[in-house]
Amino acid sequence: MTVLDERGRLAGRFNVVDVAAAIVVLLLVPLAVAAFLLFRTPLPTLVTITPKTLLEGAGQRIEIDGANLRPFMRVSFDTVPANAFLLGSTKYALVDVPALRPGVYDVVLYDYAREVARLPRALTVAAPAPDVDLEVVGRIEGITDGAASALKPGDRLPSADQPIATVVSVGARVPGALQLRVGDQTIAIASNRRDVEATLLVKCTSRRTDDGAVRCFVPAPDPVVVAPGALLTFVTPEGPLVFQIDSARAPKP
Repeated sequence: MTVLDERGRLAGRFNVVDVAAAIVVLLLVPLAVAAFLLFRTPLPTLVTITPKTLLEGAGQRIEIDGANLRPFMRVSFDTVPANAFLLGSTKYALVDVPALRPGVYDVVLYDYAREVARLPRALTVAAPAPDVDLEVVGRIEGITDGAASALKPGDRLPSADQPIATVVSVGARVPGALQLRVGDQTIAIASNRRDVEATLLVKCTSRRTDDGAVRCFVPAPDPVVVAPGALLTFVTPEGPLVFQIDSARAPKP
């Protein structure tokens, strides 16, 4: 019995070349699928961000953690693009956050123009409290005996018409000291003047500074940040009154 006829057909039905081609195709399809699964670029994912809450203001940065992160990706907060995407590894990147209004934002990851991952409602931007009351403990520098004896709790500085601070308590007279800042330390050097210990309640305005911290400023008369060693100058009808801050605390309820 003849398997191949004179026209090269198998069993009179199939051409030998066609059968060979079909066998090759059947062998190549699984190989192509395996190669695709082995060498394809894995899809990037987002897991979390740090921190999850920021205060309103510019010049801030968050870290995004995920998998399969790559260079030239970009991030947006809802539809607002980030200022920069700094890849640390395939698992994390640093993102410079633009100035966002208070609210809750989705964090969206793009590979060029294509969205590849999203964390819904992942970032909260809160508005800082504009006005804050703080008790500052310190001393009034070089005050005269007459002015010290006239000072009492409840007095407003620099005046009752334009109060910036309210006297909470007046303490004893103490030897004056000059505060010098040396590196990260403050050194007190004795002086010949006499100071009066006091506690003031000041109203300050919270503001985010360039280093990302929220600090409180007292307009007395030029803005002064509330911090140990800072000086508040009040121009009173009796003359300038200089208060040196030693510490600050929340007001007692």
